[in-house]
Amino acid sequence: MIRKLVYISSIFLVAFAMNAQTVDEVLEMYYDGLGGKEKFESIKSWHMIGNSQLGQNPPGEFQFIYVAPNKMKIMTVIDTFEIVQAINSDTTGWHQIPPRGIMTPTPMTEQEVSQLKGQRALVLGPFQNYKEKGAELTYKGVVKRDSSEYKKLVLQTKIDSTDGPRSDIYLNNETNLIEIIETQTLSGGAPVTFINKLSNYKDVDGLMVPFAYATYVGGRKYTSLELEAIILNKQYEPSIFDMP
Repeated sequence: MIRKLVYISSIFLVAFAMNAQTVDEVLEMYYDGLGGKEKFESIKSWHMIGNSQLGQNPPGEFQFIYVAPNKMKIMTVIDTFEIVQAINSDTTGWHQIPPRGIMTPTPMTEQEVSQLKGQRALVLGPFQNYKEKGAELTYKGVVKRDSSEYKKLVLQTKIDSTDGPRSDIYLNNETNLIEIIETQTLSGGAPVTFINKLSNYKDVDGLMVPFAYATYVGGRKYTSLELEAIILNKQYEPSIFDMP
């Protein structure tokens, strides 16, 4: 009986130790799963090519170019409309969005530039410089979701010292790669939850990168992205980010 009790106690201690990992330890496992933090941070440019889909519209061509630290260009086709958004500094950029009545290249406001800069998370991930941004990250242990096990992290952003959008981030417990990001925010003053699912990870020059993204709102798929190619560390002329 004593041996049994000791054995059972040891199981509980092991289970506790597995869930007592720190945020930094989990982040280290996450970057190791990607291919190493040093490798990840060595990437100076990303070029993603594929097809995106919005709602019931047919899939359209998609290209995303990001050159660290502050140049980005996104080109998409939605229902025959060609949409271009670009930033060429921390505060300047331009866009051409026919569905919104912006028929010719037009300068962005600083607020629009700031919002577009958030799209860098597509390649940099949700943890990039989170401390410098004033966000808080906590580790909630290993949880079950949809019959799978995940390491759960909670990223709480701050806006003027008050709580902003919160993201529950689920890392596959075996690969330590992100598979689900559930973000709670406000849209038009009303609470809304976006669920982003990342899948089809492939090795690109020693880095594990998802080739499929899907966003769900209210249980329905809102957008999806299927990539065909990802090019890393290509050099670009700065002029491609300038307004025509």
